[in-house]
Amino acid sequence: MARIPQVRRVLFNDEEVGMGFNSESGLAVGTALEGFTVSSDPDADGQTVTSSITIVSTHEELQETLGMSFEAQGRYGFFSASAKTTFSESSNYNSTSTFLVARVVVENALRRGRGFKVTTDARALLDSLRFEEFNRAFGDSFVRGLQTGGEFYAVIRITSVSTTRQTSLAATLQAEANGLVASGSFKASFEEANRSASSRSEYTATMFQKAGSGATISPTVEIGEVITRFKQFPTIASDSSAAYEAEVVTYDTLPLPVPTPEEQEAFLLALADARERKLRFIQTRNDLEFALRQPEFFRGLPSGDVLLTVISTYTKLINAAMQHAIKLSRGQISPPRLFDPSELVPPLREPEPIPLVRVPVDAAAATLRLVSLLCRTPSDRDPDAGDEVVIRVGGADVAGAPYECEEGTRIELGHTFPVGALATKIEVIELDGGFAGVDDYIGSVVVTGADRAAGRKNAVLSDGQAVYELVYEVV
Repeated sequence: MARIPQVRRVLFNDEEVGMGFNSESGLAVGTALEGFTVSSDPDADGQTVTSSITIVSTHEELQETLGMSFEAQGRYGFFSASAKTTFSESSNYNSTSTFLVARVVVENALRRGRGFKVTTDARALLDSLRFEEFNRAFGDSFVRGLQTGGEFYAVIRITSVSTTRQTSLAATLQAEANGLVASGSFKASFEEANRSASSRSEYTATMFQKAGSGATISPTVEIGEVITRFKQFPTIASDSSAAYEAEVVTYDTLPLPVPTPEEQEAFLLALADARERKLRFIQTRNDLEFALRQPEFFRGLPSGDVLLTVISTYTKLINAAMQHAIKLSRGQISPPRLFDPSELVPPLREPEPIPLVRVPVDAAAATLRLVSLLCRTPSDRDPDAGDEVVIRVGGADVAGAPYECEEGTRIELGHTFPVGALATKIEVIELDGGFAGVDDYIGSVVVTGADRAAGRKNAVLSDGQAVYELVYEVV
């Protein structure tokens, strides 16, 4: 038998200090207490700040990072109407994208009530041993304190055609937020990724904030705004704090003849099972909805009608799991039992899994594009004469060669060549620019289709005297 903890923290849901609290519904009820004062410790007026930038890999890990795990809240469905719960359940977590969570929690001094006395009406119920009526009117616990400060959460979803680029973008964003790379690094990497169809990427950023007012609580849309709010939030929570947790204690912390209710292990097991199933159903539905909206990321998908049918079934399973948990919380399923969709009326059956196979990057279909060639230092010693330079790809001169080059000359190219899995060599050669009229071999670069989606590259080539900079990309 599990006993309700004497002291616990719950999400703030407009409670006031002194209000009764029903642990079965998770709601504040009538007030049985009076004559108390509310204050914070004047000798502990500082702040406690915890923060993190986390790449999450499961739906449950996302919920844990948002402070909404089963273990953190202790009961299912307590806060189904709260803004934070709505935010956590609307993250659209799926297995295809990479998700990052920026989290800042600021604790100001706890505001706690002291000197509680029982009201006349509540005392009358206790004196007559009418505990059931007392519990119905005033709950099994009461709100002793409010935790002020604030919370800031931002969920960033990154999706790219290239899984390698997707992982790289997430790591760059995490490093920038932690101050490990320069400000603006993610923006530059994101723009570079979208120059090529083979690394096309997208991101969305959603936020939840408790604390602040006016401009300090305005929505953060751009990544730079998220990082700025992340770093400034402790100051915001100090200047304009909000209650985000309530300290709830059982009545036996006071000298009252009220027994603490005991929870059955089977009850907690059934609640945990219903939550796990609901989260799995949500993630599976989100995966299928993503595949339906953006089928270009996958191969071998069934028809849209099939996907819609399966998505509809998972929506029904989600609703059924939620109803099962709510009934458990209200004591309407006694004795508690695990969620079984086959016992529903009409019965439901979880669909067979639909594999979501990502479309691979086809190295054999890659294209080499020459962007430009910059002459930093020519080898010709005659200041009145320029050098002629040729570029060879796969042993053949590119169209338009040779090119006249002087120091500082940039030649815009734009030539494209198919490349496959085998190596293709790019060579830069100066004609008659060396000793005794011998051509100067400046240098070479080798590329393959595996370089696809790596973005633009700048290769500095030199024979020890002349220096050229070649810009190219494989798309």
